Amino acid sequence: MHTQPRQTLTLILVTLVLAACATVGDRMDALQRTLAGFEKSVRWAQFDAAYSFRQWPPGEQPTLPTNLKNIRVTGYDAANLRLDKDSMTAWQLVTIRYYDLDTSRERSVIHSQEWHYEAEEKRWYLVSEMPDFK
Repeated sequence: MHTQPRQTLTLILVTLVLAACATVGDRMDALQRTLAGFEKSVRWAQFDAAYSFRQWPPGEQPTLPTNLKNIRVTGYDAANLRLDKDSMTAWQLVTIRYYDLDTSRERSVIHSQEWHYEAEEKRWYLVSEMPDFK
């Protein structure tokens, strides 16, 4: 008779572990989709869409810098993705190459990205600054 409660407890624990794994897996899938969406927005110079990935402080409305209309992205190379599963924070370094129509020069910027998962919204947000195209 003692085996029934053990089996029930084991079943509950296995279910909880599997649910936790599925949740982390779902969050990782969401991170990959978010990183790909941000990259696509930047690559195609859809900066208004790129700015929607950032978590802005309460009450702050993002304004696009005026020079972005003259920026054409020529490369986007992401490297060194790191993840802290406990805090659901991810970091990566991205080198963005771009052509500035005002100066007729190609330049690059290294964008240090920090992403955080908001469980209530089930979404990843960029919490670091946006890339600075100077």
